[in-house]
Amino acid sequence: MNELQERIKNMQVFLQNHGLNIRVIWLGLIGVLLLIFGSFFDGNLFSSKIVPIPETKEDTTIITSKNTDASYEKNLENKLTQLLSRTKGAGNVAVSITVEGSARQEHEKNIVKETKTVQEKDTSGGVRTTTEIKENQQVLVSKENGVDKPVMLREINPEIKGVLVIAEGAVDSVVKANLTKAVETGLGIASYKITVLPQRK
Repeated sequence: MNELQERIKNMQVFLQNHGLNIRVIWLGLIGVLLLIFGSFFDGNLFSSKIVPIPETKEDTTIITSKNTDASYEKNLENKLTQLLSRTKGAGNVAVSITVEGSARQEHEKNIVKETKTVQEKDTSGGVRTTTEIKENQQVLVSKENGVDKPVMLREINPEIKGVLVIAEGAVDSVVKANLTKAVETGLGIASYKITVLPQRK
């Protein structure tokens, strides 16, 4: 123990004699440690990149295919069929939903606008002002499992064009009205887009 204390004292005397400050050495050691720890991480933990995209008139990018739209329709039809079949007097129910367009995703963007105004004076005393505006849009991208994916702001489902409901109990006008009201409320669409027909016997 005495030997260790003696070495520390010798080191302090050496540092004081040579004009070096212990704080500078500690800062250097901390810097080296940060560099070493930084090399262990590839920086993908919290990274996000900005990737430039060509300018378009719309701020949204349509990336969904017909398959996802079909699955959206099928999921909605299945859910609605289950709910409507629980309605009193409805009996067996079949539902068909028609949508317009396709689902869209809006992505988060980084928009940079630059405005440059130049005033020029000619020899006769006239002043000409020129304004130049530059706008640059870039989709924000984040890394997920080593793959770049755009940061999604929101997803917009396609608009429902119409709903056809075929039910055993739709012969009764009260059941038909209840089914129409249920679809209207459940999907948030107007009643003129809903057709309820009785099932053939």
